[in-house]
Amino acid sequence: MYDLSLQQYRRGSLATARVGFREFLRVYATDPRAADALFFVGETFAPENADSAAAVYQQVVKAYPNSARAPSALYKLGLLAESRSEKATARTYYQRVVAGYPRSDEANLARDKLQRLGR
Repeated sequence: MYDLSLQQYRRGSLATARVGFREFLRVYATDPRAADALFFVGETFAPENADSAAAVYQQVVKAYPNSARAPSALYKLGLLAESRSEKATARTYYQRVVAGYPRSDEANLARDKLQRLGR
């Protein structure tokens, strides 16, 4: 189910993928890929509904803080805030990535963003 949903996502069938990921989470809530599935629910919202995407990314960080998706979700929250010209909020998210996940790829990206935004 996860793999089929991921295929739909990659094909651009975002609504179909979202339904699949949500069903996967309902049925397999404790699966190791649950954090990934929830993250991808956020990704399906990102192009069309930034508020929904942000809400899902926040769920990822809260529910799966030790997952590899947590720094990605925080970074995405920073990008969304930045796109809304909410620089202070974006800075906070980027700082959380750097502080909480210093060795992640997203931390490097966040450091660059922080330099551009001016600490």
